[in-house]
Amino acid sequence: MASTDIPPAVARQAVQWLLQLQPEDESQSTSGDAQRTRQRWQSWLAADPAHARAWQRIADVDGQLRGVPPAVALQTLAAPGMHRRRAVRLALLLTAGAGALVAARQSGVGAQAWQQVAADLSTATGERRASVLPDGTRIQLNTASAVDVRYSSTERLIVLRAGEILVQSAPDPAPDAATGTARPLRVRTADGLVRAIGTRFTVRQHDGRTAVGVLQGAVELIPAEGLRPPLRLHAAEQGHFSRHAASAAQPLHEAASAWSEGMLVADDMPLADFIAELARHRPGVLRCAPEAAGLRVSGSYPLADTGRVLGALTLSLPVQIHARTRWWVTVEPRG
Repeated sequence: MASTDIPPAVARQAVQWLLQLQPEDESQSTSGDAQRTRQRWQSWLAADPAHARAWQRIADVDGQLRGVPPAVALQTLAAPGMHRRRAVRLALLLTAGAGALVAARQSGVGAQAWQQVAADLSTATGERRASVLPDGTRIQLNTASAVDVRYSSTERLIVLRAGEILVQSAPDPAPDAATGTARPLRVRTADGLVRAIGTRFTVRQHDGRTAVGVLQGAVELIPAEGLRPPLRLHAAEQGHFSRHAASAAQPLHEAASAWSEGMLVADDMPLADFIAELARHRPGVLRCAPEAAGLRVSGSYPLADTGRVLGALTLSLPVQIHARTRWWVTVEPRG
């Protein structure tokens, strides 16, 4: 047997340990039973090199899904702070096998699904979700969104993998004991960091850029490869940044967070842009024909019933709805 082979029985034992180390009730993670479980796991890990290889394999898969180096994944895999939900999903993926993992990650359709599978918190298309983080910070996920929550003794980090979030920051309940310095609260995207300064704000990941809107307080935009000082946005301002630079601040659109209340608000919006926004909340394909793209839309529309919204458009605009199937719909000029 090659040194990298892992017997199936050992692989199953490793997955079982993964689940045992993360109790369903997180309050039990520091109990005496939890500590004894960790001691038994450590004994199992040291008993056979195959056990260590199996555990490393789990860390490798976890690292691939979360986009972190294997060494980091290995260090955090057994930590009490790992979410039980993520541990269960990881166990299911490992049970499915490496072939399924690679195939799904490499497919265009599967990319978004893998973001959601790997993330600590996620939403499906058309779903919104509100959560309270360990420090009291409140976060709401828009449709098809995914985040990781990485809190430590030195920072409070929210990693936006996909989609959009609304964050209401809370004061740090565990500042440095010696200096009283609060841990910074930041949101990381593919383009850099958003640093919260006592604030309520939205962050949306686009292709190649991140959009930020500030409802209360202030934030700083820090491009990953930018050379200029951070750009500060204040209440009622919005901006965006790429990995290299941040745009100048602009007035915040008054409906920037309407999605958090289940509404899509348009004010003289091009129909093409309106349909693109509505499509984020509807499974399948929803598109606007080029001939109708320039029509203008105004009003408030409920995201819970996208079919009703499409019907309303036919009453206010010279358009019709052409549905090949329930999942393939086009808004086109009325014939």
